Amino acid sequence: MSDVEERKLELARHYSEIGQPRRTLEALDGTEAFENAEGWVLRGDALYQLDRYQEGADAARRGLELEPDDAVLLDVLALNLIELGDLAGAERALLSALELSPDHGTLLCHYALACARGGQTAKAGELVDRAARLDPQSTDVLRTRAQVAFLSGDKKRTKQYADDLLAVEPEDRIGHVLRGNALVENNVYGAVHHFDEAVRLDPSDRATANVARHNRTLTHWLQWPVYPIQRFGPIKVWGAYLVLLALTAATGQALLIVPLVGLYLFLVVYSWTVAPLARWWMQRRIR
Repeated sequence: MSDVEERKLELARHYSEIGQPRRTLEALDGTEAFENAEGWVLRGDALYQLDRYQEGADAARRGLELEPDDAVLLDVLALNLIELGDLAGAERALLSALELSPDHGTLLCHYALACARGGQTAKAGELVDRAARLDPQSTDVLRTRAQVAFLSGDKKRTKQYADDLLAVEPEDRIGHVLRGNALVENNVYGAVHHFDEAVRLDPSDRATANVARHNRTLTHWLQWPVYPIQRFGPIKVWGAYLVLLALTAATGQALLIVPLVGLYLFLVVYSWTVAPLARWWMQRRIR
């Protein structure tokens, strides 16, 4: 490797370590090939972080032409293939990597993620448990456990595992996204907080930014009167209100019935008219 390529590689390694994928690619710019695998690892990982998955997979393949038995390159290839939807290809790459490093916790976690994406949540859980036995406090293990719970549709465990992850790594972006997803149906205010934190940690994450903006409209003061409906659902809220009216009538509190009925009708009309119109107006403003 020439001195120029060595300096580029050193700079790219620095930017990769501090989580600057664009700077990593800039440092590698103009370098068409490397004599070892590390440059392709850095390029493939940076492209993965930037959601350029096809380019990331191609970079990993270029590196594997030089080092076919490099477990890290196989892992980078698998991560990009997972996002491209090629779960079979990702599994082949991860199994090859695990043959080289059978007790590598990160590889086990990534294999678990591939299995969960393919609907094999039981197998994914077993793989995470195996990784946890190697290092129970690993952020990779904690993050993957929360991701598997989310992909399996278990919001209670997603919340629990995301909390475990954020307790160890308070600025884990994926942890905040998962925590927000677990809260969004029952506590939109808490969900918005976590989505905003995720965007702060990665301003380039447009998908999460859009989710944050959408849910922020639900926390506007015009939505406050219908917050109980957002929190518990319309059937439970209206049912509880009708029970309250029935109890008021049964206990002889006739003077309370008229204002309660008036409030009930106001909330019905408000939830059908003002609240949806306010959401529509606010969403137009933030486009």
